[in-house]
Amino acid sequence: MAFISKETIEAVNQASILDLANAFGDHPRRVGKQHQVYCPNPGHDEKTPDTYIEPNKNIFTCFGGGGCGAKGSNVFSYYYWHEYGRAYDKNNKEDRKNFPIVIEKIAQLLGIPIKYEDGQTVNPSGGTYSPRRKQVKELEPQSDEICDKVYRAFLSMCPIRKEHAVEWLKERQYSQEEVVTLGFRSVPTGEELMKILYQLVTKNYPLERVPGFVQRLVPENLAVQYPRELVEEDPQGRGFWVWTITAAKGYFIPVRDRKGRFIRLRVRRDEGKPKYLWFSSYDNTAIEKEKYQLRKNGVSSGSPLHIAPPVSQVRIWEIGTELSDIYNVQVVIGSEGEHKAQISANKLGATVIGIPGVGNFREVLPLLSEWGTQKFILAYDMDSLKREDDSVKSQKKQQNLFDKLTEFAKEVMKLGIDCYLWTWDIKDGKGLDDLLQGSKKLPMEINLRTGQRKLVDLKELYHIA
Repeated sequence: MAFISKETIEAVNQASILDLANAFGDHPRRVGKQHQVYCPNPGHDEKTPDTYIEPNKNIFTCFGGGGCGAKGSNVFSYYYWHEYGRAYDKNNKEDRKNFPIVIEKIAQLLGIPIKYEDGQTVNPSGGTYSPRRKQVKELEPQSDEICDKVYRAFLSMCPIRKEHAVEWLKERQYSQEEVVTLGFRSVPTGEELMKILYQLVTKNYPLERVPGFVQRLVPENLAVQYPRELVEEDPQGRGFWVWTITAAKGYFIPVRDRKGRFIRLRVRRDEGKPKYLWFSSYDNTAIEKEKYQLRKNGVSSGSPLHIAPPVSQVRIWEIGTELSDIYNVQVVIGSEGEHKAQISANKLGATVIGIPGVGNFREVLPLLSEWGTQKFILAYDMDSLKREDDSVKSQKKQQNLFDKLTEFAKEVMKLGIDCYLWTWDIKDGKGLDDLLQGSKKLPMEINLRTGQRKLVDLKELYHIA
């Protein structure tokens, strides 16, 4: 029997978990930078998908119950979990025997040519996979203008809970005026939500295809509990469609675009993982068989950039006005997270872009180019740099992050923009906001063109070489 070539094994190992999930017909549902699928293991009784795939890192994790705890960083791990309900065990004789068979099956699913050490090559028929479930084209969201109007009206009616106010004012150190300006609000309870949705619908705000809002099918005995304005009879006689939202218990963080519009919302969960979720919804009418699991007119949030000038500028920023027309964007900083971006912008007096994962940098490039930015700073902690005293696994993670930062920086410099890396010891702060606000320290600046290092001098922030 011919052995599979190392080239094929490496090609399979580098393949996308998301592609394999699609090949299996798992129909991953995009929620921000992640995709959700249902766990195949029994005992979870999932009402919503509990397994998250993060394409930028090529990892998956099951956060559901049932004792699963599955996770992995390659398609082989996903295949074994999906088909066998457990991780691959290299000490198991049967698992070792199945290894080449699994490699071949993954290659066939993904259309990867299978090369053998004897020179033979097998090309999967058609070079593509045949999904077990129907693949569905996602609906397009409403325009940014409509989303902004709906979100602002929605948030204006959402409550502010004491525990969230304490976090914003004491932990994050926002002022009360800043909380109002930035639009933070708590996720409403079911009773509060019904009243809010009633107001939105009766005032003719279009909720269909606004990420986070969705209609679900319910039986008549549940439909009668809703105001009639929120109820629509199903034309096929299966029940009644009622408006609701998809959000965990927690609070909303508005995500702004370059024109100051609230184009999406993030949800900071009170408990559970992952801590941050996008306010996102979906339409499963083409694939769902269980009628009371049906959802329609929902759309994915995607994972847009968050544009954060200092809150003093946000306060006077007229919605619809391009930021570069009213504020200096010659120097721009890029980091992760909405809170990190806003707090850092406040401390530095500069525009910070909240990037949803360092791998999602493609949208940043045309923005910098159109703004005429001359200096771009990537702000990431020391986890982005390889350290000799760390474990092999940690070093691999750090190297992967640093490789993405390097790729990002190269693309920025191709635009003729000077690019710098700000970094610091993670002990001094998990993010740039912690460093500036908590430890009150400054990062180390690395010129990515020359390799020169020096401590950041804020007086030189707007100095262009």
